[in-house]
Amino acid sequence: MIISENTAANFAPCPAGTFLARCVRLLDLGTQTTDYQGETKTAHKVLLAFEILDADVRRDDGQPHVVSKRFTASLHEKSALRKMLASWRGRDFTPDELKAFDTRAVLGKTCLISLVESIKDGTNYTNIAGIMAAPKAMQPPEGTCNESLLHWDMAAPDWVTFAALPKRVQEQIEASPEFKALTPPSGRIALSASQPSPAPATAKPTRTPTPPPAQAADGLDDFESDIPF
Repeated sequence: MIISENTAANFAPCPAGTFLARCVRLLDLGTQTTDYQGETKTAHKVLLAFEILDADVRRDDGQPHVVSKRFTASLHEKSALRKMLASWRGRDFTPDELKAFDTRAVLGKTCLISLVESIKDGTNYTNIAGIMAAPKAMQPPEGTCNESLLHWDMAAPDWVTFAALPKRVQEQIEASPEFKALTPPSGRIALSASQPSPAPATAKPTRTPTPPPAQAADGLDDFESDIPF
């Protein structure tokens, strides 16, 4: 699953650049309706969200930025989701992998994420431009990841997870026909509960060092020997 949406609307957007990040949310948004250039389209969407792990790039409250992007839930060879995952993996999927790829495999995995700034209707946004595998030397020190991993699947709804999602994301999911076909537990207060308060800010982790230039003969050794997922 994957994404494109800012979850911290009350904070300045994350600056543009390339950062070490970790996938922290994989959300099934169901069938969504979009309008583009006067044309209305419907498609099953997923959202991926990433925690920015650079200690020098934080929100005003000291917590890490989380950036996200929505994708059509398809692994067709021309789909944006497949292209992004292939870039992250460092290679495309095999025919056997395409038969049943479990998207949960991306949760908790690190990557290098490229962000670009854009302006729409006078508002600044940060968008995900690209993702690739992170070198071994850039893996985050233990204890520097703050965000909990959240997975929401319409086929196996976890209502505790749903209640923890930002209200705006809840509303997007609730608008889908797949959600309307579900039977939420009684007590809508629980489903509308606000997100848990973030953990108290701790001392800033040491910034992840930039890896030294690789030798031409063994440049690939700087990357994980296996694909991330």
